[in-house]
Amino acid sequence: MAADSPPLAFQPAGLYPQVSLPNVLLRLLNYHPEKGTCTKSWNDVTVAILIAACYVLLRNYLYKHVFPILADRWHVPRSPGARSKFAEQTWLLICHSSTFIVGAILMIGKPYASCLWGKREGYHYFWIGYPQTHRELDPVFKLFYLTILGYWLHHCYELVTEGLNRRAFERAKAQGQTNIPYAHNRSDFWALALHHAVTVSLVVVSYFMNWTKGGHVVIVLLDVADIFLPLAKILKYAGHSTICDITFAIFTLSWIVTRHWLLLLVCVTIYSDSLVYIPEGSRHWDPWGEGCFYSMKVYWLFLGFFGTLQVLLIYWLAMIVKVVVKVVRGGAAEDIRSDDEDDEDFVLEDNVKQKKPRAPKALGMGQSESKKSASARPKAKRTGSGVELRSGHWDTVKEGELRRRR
Repeated sequence: MAADSPPLAFQPAGLYPQVSLPNVLLRLLNYHPEKGTCTKSWNDVTVAILIAACYVLLRNYLYKHVFPILADRWHVPRSPGARSKFAEQTWLLICHSSTFIVGAILMIGKPYASCLWGKREGYHYFWIGYPQTHRELDPVFKLFYLTILGYWLHHCYELVTEGLNRRAFERAKAQGQTNIPYAHNRSDFWALALHHAVTVSLVVVSYFMNWTKGGHVVIVLLDVADIFLPLAKILKYAGHSTICDITFAIFTLSWIVTRHWLLLLVCVTIYSDSLVYIPEGSRHWDPWGEGCFYSMKVYWLFLGFFGTLQVLLIYWLAMIVKVVVKVVRGGAAEDIRSDDEDDEDFVLEDNVKQKKPRAPKALGMGQSESKKSASARPKAKRTGSGVELRSGHWDTVKEGELRRRR
């Protein structure tokens, strides 16, 4: 590729300033300057992994140096659960807000943009001309798609790390250790792990099989609710309960509309429209020959992924309904997915775990001999002239000792 590659621009002409990308990045994206588009290559794996690593590094930096300052400024309680959740939700709010804004901008002027408000005609563009006119991507859009993949890969890494840390936390807690690094606990850990696996699979499969238009719509739809939920939680940790409840109500409405209506329309277009708009001669698997991907096995694979995703979303919808019912009855919106309240024996003071003192328990059969012998010794009761033993005997006290005690 020539060193003076033409600058890159968004698709809708005249709406955005031209965006230039470094030549090194253009090479990684497999950019063809004569066409102004990119094709897929094995470099895409490298780009996605590099983006995931950048997410991990940025997340760790913000967790250590930025989010604690925000937590102090917004008077978030200095408890392990509140501080950890506040940092997590702030990170999610930043990430999903950014991807939603960029994804929405990239969708302006696209013929399938009408999918965002449920117009059935927009979904037809997922399949019209497939796969011939879907193979090459605008460089900015391709970078956006790989960024989404890197984001979810980073999420998988963080979830695995969180699970390992929680196991270490529970093991150390059972051993009676006090200086234990905090580890978040989730009641829906395995459901979340399955969700991440399905999401990464959908991004990879949709990208490899040139179904990026449909993937673009799904990304933007899923980001809507993922903005309001972290915002509601942040408001709760900051002590703004009323605004938190209002934001949670907006989140609930956006969840139902985007994930149980508009996303269901995506499933419908896969089930019905794909078999109408893709010619029967192109419905076979030949990616390295004719460039065809959409066989009947792929058809059922897509439906299986989206069906699994819907089951998980319904599971979380049931949790959301529980919170809504609690709010209607006069309670506050809370994250019922967390089990951190089970860790009441551990508090955070100056970023160090310390165990709360417990009331002494009655001596039992499992005591050591030293404790038994100590309890068996005759206990003394002080009197005016000496020490009276409970055994009934009297013991004289030296005159100097008696004066010292008086």
